[in-house]
Amino acid sequence: MNKTLLSAALIAGFGVAALAPQASHAATNTVTINGKILNATCAASVNGGTNGGTVTLPDEPATAFTAVGSVAGATPFTIALTGCPTTPSGVQVGAQFYSTSNADTATGTLKNTGVTGVDVQLLDSASAAVPVATAAQVPGNNTGVTDPTTLTGATANLNYTAQYYATAASVSSGTVSTNVNFVINYQ
Repeated sequence: MNKTLLSAALIAGFGVAALAPQASHAATNTVTINGKILNATCAASVNGGTNGGTVTLPDEPATAFTAVGSVAGATPFTIALTGCPTTPSGVQVGAQFYSTSNADTATGTLKNTGVTGVDVQLLDSASAAVPVATAAQVPGNNTGVTDPTTLTGATANLNYTAQYYATAASVSSGTVSTNVNFVINYQ
């Protein structure tokens, strides 16, 4: 009887062991991490200015704006970068525009402090609208960085356009004034 009881216990034990979850073996995976340490940052000037610059839009008649989203006065400007890092090679740079007080988050334009019904819109070198953020991105976060350009030696030119942008169907006559900050991000 002991042999029968022992045999039944062994069979039950092996049966439970067969139903127990088995350890699985996952494939080995790898995370590769790359980066760059730059030996300098670029100096920036807008249209020949120092640490920025001025873009003057042409005079436009109020009748040039026929609906919300109408644009006029497209004026190109260049952010010239000099003294940029030369090592490592292949570094890309791009600008990110932001304003804590002038960014219109609904349209991505710059609010005008002059007449009503018109803001200022920025465009990249491909004439695509550049949304203006409300704050600068943390270094390394390239969200909102426009037109990344590979450095040629220690220089690069980032080309943009500023233009009037109607925020109302009717635009009043008067002055237009706004400003925007920018940071240069490295990729």
